[in-house]
Amino acid sequence: MKNFIDRVPANPNRYKITNESGGISYATIEREDNASVVGTALNREAFMALQGMEASNTAFDADGNIIEQYSTGVLLTTFRSNGDVVEIFADGSGQTITKTTKFNSDGSISEVIS
Repeated sequence: MKNFIDRVPANPNRYKITNESGGISYATIEREDNASVVGTALNREAFMALQGMEASNTAFDADGNIIEQYSTGVLLTTFRSNGDVVEIFADGSGQTITKTTKFNSDGSISEVIS
């Protein structure tokens, strides 16, 4: 477990530029790449969530399903009659990711992400 801390610069996007003769100047760089997808921020909140350190509300349904609500989406865990455990995470934009855990007859465990 690692407690990640966000870096907080006093001068965001400020870069020191040293030219060939040793002269120093400073510049502020701004992104102008017009990203079609902003992407996921790599910050403390994201790294802590990767380790399971994220606030959630959990409900246990009468049929055995587990529903966990996070700020980033909902995780539904179901237990199939064949012993498989299926976890489906749906974010707010409609994207989903599924992990199926299978307990094999030889004692090993297989996990498939789809």
